[in-house]
Amino acid sequence: MSVGVKTIDDQHKKLIELINDFYEHILSRSNNENISKLISGMSDYIQMHFRTEEEYMTKFNYPDIEEHKKEHEIYVAKVKKLEEDFNSGKIILSFEITSFLKDWIKNHIQGTDPKYSSLFLKNGVV
Repeated sequence: MSVGVKTIDDQHKKLIELINDFYEHILSRSNNENISKLISGMSDYIQMHFRTEEEYMTKFNYPDIEEHKKEHEIYVAKVKKLEEDFNSGKIILSFEITSFLKDWIKNHIQGTDPKYSSLFLKNGVV
């Protein structure tokens, strides 16, 4: 799942770790407070990661930045909605939701992110 840029790959690894932690807490039927903290932490980290990508895209005039940013916005909105719904008791988390999170990130990392790799590398991002 590497995009070939160490900085970004390291952040992607951290995102996968956060999602795996989230999944494990659901599997072990952890209390809602722990799960809420995990969702919040994942949401914060995702936003930081997307800012990193977008700063490089802006700096290097990435041609598909607007399309890429729209994908980020959709994902951030879905995670925020998940967090709001969970904290208000509207939903109970399920494996279906965690599968969605894993699949979305995998598809984004493998499908969309590699498109910027050569530009970032060419401009010295490591």
